[in-house]
This record gives sequence, C-alpha cells and structure tokens, in this order.
Amino acid sequence: MITNSIALATSVLIAIVLCLPRLRQSFQWRATVTPLASIIGSGFLIIAPLLHSVMGKWALLGIVLLSILAYALGSVIRFNIRHAEPELASNQQSSIMTLEKASQWALGAAYAISVAFYISLFAAFVFDRVSISDTTYIKLFTSGLLVIIMVVAWLRGARGLETIELFAVTIKLAIIVGVLAALATYDIQVQSAWFQHEAIQALSHFETVSMLAGMLMVTQGFETTRFMGNNYTPEQRIKASRYAQWIAIFLYVVFIGLTCPIFLNFPITELNETTISYTLGQAIWVLPILLLVAATASQLSAALADTIGGGGLLKELFHLPISPQFYYVLVIAIAGILVWSSNVFEIINLASKGFALYYLIQTIIVIKLVMRQSTGQRIRSTKLLGLSVIVLCLFFVIGWSIPAPHS
Repeated sequence: MITNSIALATSVLIAIVLCLPRLRQSFQWRATVTPLASIIGSGFLIIAPLLHSVMGKWALLGIVLLSILAYALGSVIRFNIRHAEPELASNQQSSIMTLEKASQWALGAAYAISVAFYISLFAAFVFDRVSISDTTYIKLFTSGLLVIIMVVAWLRGARGLETIELFAVTIKLAIIVGVLAALATYDIQVQSAWFQHEAIQALSHFETVSMLAGMLMVTQGFETTRFMGNNYTPEQRIKASRYAQWIAIFLYVVFIGLTCPIFLNFPITELNETTISYTLGQAIWVLPILLLVAATASQLSAALADTIGGGGLLKELFHLPISPQFYYVLVIAIAGILVWSSNVFEIINLASKGFALYYLIQTIIVIKLVMRQSTGQRIRSTKLLGLSVIVLCLFFVIGWSIPAPHS
C-alpha cells in the first residue's frame, strides 16, 4: 500500500513543481521541452521490457551503451547547429546542402514510421485496460486515431503545439518520477537480488547486439532542435538538446536499474506492447493506471508533433504548389500502412533504421566540416576517429539491426 501512496504523492508533488510559473515561463525550459517530449515519448513505455527480455541481467549495460551512442549523435546535431547551419544559410548550392536535403528525406520517412509506433503503443495500452486482445479491433482503433491526428494537424498546424508538449511533458515527468520513487521503495522492501534475471530466450552475442541496435529509436528526439531556429537562438537550441538528453538518460538509466528486481520476481514470459504495465502492476497495482495516463499524454502529443514535423519536412522537399495539409495526409497514410502490415516491435526497428540513416548523413556533414577546420592535426584526427566509430555504429543499425523476439 505504501508504494502506491508514494507513487501518487510523488507524481502530484513533481507536477506542482513543474507547473511553477518561474519554470513554466522559462524560455530555456520551453525550448528543452520539445526534444525532451520526443525522447521520453519515444521510449519510456517500451524500453524496460525490450532490454530486460533481450539482455536480462545485462539490461543496465544495454541502456548505458544506447545512451552513449545517443549522446554522441546529439553532439553531431549540436555541432551542425553551430557550424553547418551558417554555411547552409550562406551557400544554398554547396555539397553540404545536398547532404542536408538527403538527410531530411530520411528524417521525413522516420517521422512517419514513428507516428505509427506512437499510436500503436497507445492503442495497445488502452485495449489492455479493457481486456480486449483482438488485433483487428486494435488496428481499427489505431487507424481512427491516425485520422483524428491528421484532422488536428490539418486544422491547427503547429499552432499551440509547444503548449501541448509542455502539458504532456509535465504529466509524463511527474508520473515517471512517481514510478521511480515507487520502484525504489519496492526494491528496498523486497530486498531481491539484482542483476540475476535471464533473457526470455538464449541469444548469441551477435543477435543480442543486433536487437540492441534495433532499439536506437527509443533514444531519438534531440534532433528536433535543428528545426527550432525560428523561435530560438543556436545557443538556446544547443543547450536544449543537451539538457533534454541529460534528463532523459538519467531517467532511462535509473528506470532500468530499479526494474531489475521486479523482472527477477516477475519474469517476462512473452514480450508484447504492454509487458511493462502487466509486470509492474503485479508488484504495485497503481502503476498501470499511471502508465496509461502517461501514454495518453505523451504518445498522442508526440504523434501530433511528428505528423506536423514530417509533413513540414516533406513540404520543403517537394516544393509543390499544393496545400501543406496534403503532406500531413501523406505522413498519416504511411503510418496507416505500417499499422496494418507490422507490429510495434517491427515498427521500432524500422524507425531505428530510418533515424540511423538521418544521423549517418548528419555525421558525414560533420566529417566534411571538420576536415576543413584549421585546428591542429592531432585534434582533427581525434575528431575524425570518433566520427568514424559513429559511422560504423550507424551502418550496423541500418544493415544488421533486428526486432526483439515478441509474441
């Protein structure tokens, strides 16, 4: 009983703190909210069962490795905000612009895939609460939600989107911290062993790494700062990207660590979209309710943001004299096809490949810019070595990542 009370009380307290006028009106916090909403909207509801089912007692190492790669990719984006954007603005015919356009094609496709993920996951949580498992009903409901999101994007566009994200992040962060407080209390009470649980099936090292690579999508979102230039300065966007990643990485690592005893006491027998809700609910009954509220707040707002973002990117790329709303329809159509042809875990893997392609092209832009810099040979060589490692990691994600084993 005490863990349920702690979860609720902590969530309410954090929500009150996040609603304080000084924080809510902070220009830097509002800038940070957009990438943060995307990052925690992408992964918090699915990352724990994914990692624990694939890596077992090594799940914490898995999230650390993913976080290191994500932060390195965040550094690539921040470098391009500072160095590539001025060149793009001054030289529209450069090779950097050609690469930038190519990366935007990849990102537009990745956004459409991620919309399918957000809404599919939300629908799974809703139907899990009412004990309906018929996939046809779930897909029909998901398709209806996609149409609603298309209509909202059509009518409102990006107007008020930042306010929606601020509201969604407030709810999601409050619930996440409440969940972490409850999990810490549970771990202290049960005194279970840590890092003793096994993966749901025996996997080779290559299979494990390939599945881990397929989870890259759950760390994405920091790249949204590249497209906030109309409202924020480069320095504000760089800080927003960095702060969002710091917060998200901290929450992810702590969450995976604190869930280790629960997944030992309540082992995963099969992996599906709502495994986290079922498993945590066996130990702390209030958590599935909180997670449903979090899913409602984060998945819908993230889907709307990516529909608008993906549609805006496609509009810039096609340059056709037609209504911008057409591109929202295109994004939703792609998402709808994926909903009916793939499951959530296959969609996560597809999105990971799409975002990896975007990050790969952005990394190539950094390599070209670093090679032009007049810094010392040793510094340049060190940077190029680090960038080469990133390129190899992204090639691996694109070529060899696979979905986690699921029911």
